[in-house]
Formats: sequence, C-alpha cells, structure tokens
Amino acid sequence: MSVGFNRNIVQKGCCKLLTLNRHSIQQWLQTFETIIFDADGVIWKNEVPLTGAPETFNALRAAGKKAFICTNHSSTSALGIWQKAQRMGLLVAKDEVLSSSQAAARYLKEKQFQRKVYIIGGQGIADELKLVGIESLFHDEEKSSMTSMLDYVQNLKLDSKVGAIVVGMDKYFNVSKLTKAGCYLMDSGVLFIATNRDLASPVTQGRFTLSSGIMVASIEAVAKRAPITCGKPNPYICSHLIRQGVIKPERTLMVGDNIHTDVQFGYNCGFQTLLVGTGINSLADISQAQAKASKVPFLYQQIPDLFIPKLSDLLPFLSSRNR
Repeated sequence: MSVGFNRNIVQKGCCKLLTLNRHSIQQWLQTFETIIFDADGVIWKNEVPLTGAPETFNALRAAGKKAFICTNHSSTSALGIWQKAQRMGLLVAKDEVLSSSQAAARYLKEKQFQRKVYIIGGQGIADELKLVGIESLFHDEEKSSMTSMLDYVQNLKLDSKVGAIVVGMDKYFNVSKLTKAGCYLMDSGVLFIATNRDLASPVTQGRFTLSSGIMVASIEAVAKRAPITCGKPNPYICSHLIRQGVIKPERTLMVGDNIHTDVQFGYNCGFQTLLVGTGINSLADISQAQAKASKVPFLYQQIPDLFIPKLSDLLPFLSSRNR
C-alpha cells in the first residue's frame, strides 16, 4: 500500500521516513486515524520501555489517534500485557490490547467449542480460555520408573475430553510434550491451534531465544497437518474490530519490528506499514528483501511502506501541546 500524501515517494519500495521534510511527515501523519503497535521491540524491550516510546505513543493519542497494542506474546494474558503497559505509563485501555492467546480463545468461543484444551504454552493461554468458559489442562509429567520413550508412549494417558491443542511459547517444551500433543492430534477431530509462529526473539547481539514457531513446527511435523494460527500475520487477531468498524483498514497504520509477522500482517489487513529498527529486523533486512522480491513469490508483501530507526523519532513532528 502506498502512502496517500505522495504516492511517488514510496511506490517503488520502502521509504526512509526521516529523509522527508517536516511538512511531508506532518502531512503523512494525517493519512491515518488508527495506529496498531506491536509491543516488544517497538514500545518496550522485555521489561524495559524503549527510550521515548511511551511518550511518543501518548503524544499520538493526544493528537487524536486511536491506538491499539497488538502482540503475539502468548505467555501472559491480555490483562497482564495491559498492566505492563500501565506500569510504563501508556495511555491505553484494556480493550485496546490484542494478544494471540486472546485471539485463540475467541476463535474457540466462536466455534462454540465445549471440550477441553490441552495447552503447550504459558499461563496466559489458560487465563484467556477461562475468560470464555473453556476448561484447559497443562502437561503432567508422569512420575514413574519408565526408562524409555517406548515405555512412556505405551503408558501415556490421554484425556478423552480434550478436543483441541493450543500451542504457544513454552520455555519448558520437551519430547514428552511433543509426543503427547502428537498423540492427541492423531484424532482428526482434535483441533490444532497455534497462537503464533514467531521463530525466535533476540536477547542481545548474536543471542536469541527460541519462540513458539519452533514448537508449532515440530508438532506439525509429527501430526502431519498444519495448525490454525490466530496471531499475526493472520488478520483474525483484529478482524472483529474491522467488522465492527472500529478499525478502518484504509485509515490504519501498523507499526512493528518484524517483517515476517508485523509487516505481513499489515499487508494482509490492508494497512499502511511502518518498520522500526529497534527489534528483530533492520533496514539491511529490508534491502535484502527488496533485492530478492522479484525472484521470491509474495516477498514484496513483507517490505514496509516506511522505516524509522526508533518510534521516538516521530516525537519532534508532533505538536508540543500533545506531549
């Protein structure tokens, strides 16, 4: 999607926003009424707010923009994410936080699901399921004298009331959990749901932690079927707000740090997209994607409309009375 204020600037690829003059940037700020922010890598980094990000978020709110936090983080409930945002001083309401675990629970509720859910993931998934009246259970490590995987499988107890597997980030993921999930999914009537498919999260330069996409991929390989993914880049995470007219795609900006989830999500929803360089992907990654776009089908969908090094770079272009 090209930016409306001057299509010639961005029609051939990503534009570095700060190369535009002040007037053009302020014109661009008028082209959208709603902003959807990714959280980690955009507003905060783990438990620490990124410099100037909360102030920029609040200044945009004061300028009359509707704002949502939309995260694939599933280990914490949407309420927990909202509480974190409150501690950082963000002006955001509870119903303006969208999470992948919340989306998974909403999906099952809309399907009028009435069985149990086996969870591979964090407490956030269980909390969201409980809010919609769905019972869930975590993996129970069988304590026995079994010494082999064969013994484990032969003595594995499966709950006949389980009708879905929901997979998110699980820092204690192991072979026994993988095996149990695979056994449940041998029944074609058991739903396979992923909160998201993010592969890794950076910690420091050259260091990262594995994310839920690794767990999902391993279970998919065992089950020989793909999951329903409820988080980004699936538009489902905010589809209810689009249906209600709360979010108008043609007047919405997606701000993220990941071209594979955030930018792709923005493209899938018909939003403008702005990548910040404080998280997973960099300007160099965009250049590489642009170079390969003519040879790799659909890769152009992951090239953002605009790039800025950090969210707070927008602050000087917002009226001082809005700070």
